[in-house]
Amino acid sequence: MPILLLVGVCCATLFFRAADHERMNPWAWSLASVGVTGIGAMRGASTLTLLLMQAALFGLLWWNNVRRQERRTKSGSGE
Repeated sequence: MPILLLVGVCCATLFFRAADHERMNPWAWSLASVGVTGIGAMRGASTLTLLLMQAALFGLLWWNNVRRQERRTKSGSGE
């Protein structure tokens, strides 16, 4: 259990910094990471499973950022 807590804190920090760098809401993504860690811990996930869940959340962050940039580009081009 302590290793899951360490992984959760590290991932939440990573999400906070990544979202801040991409000018997204860092607290929302950090809390989402903590939520994924909590769900994984309650369901008895292994460390590898938790890391895969965090990687899926990171993929969601990436997809959301790409979609957000596309909308910004379309609205800025005057179309």
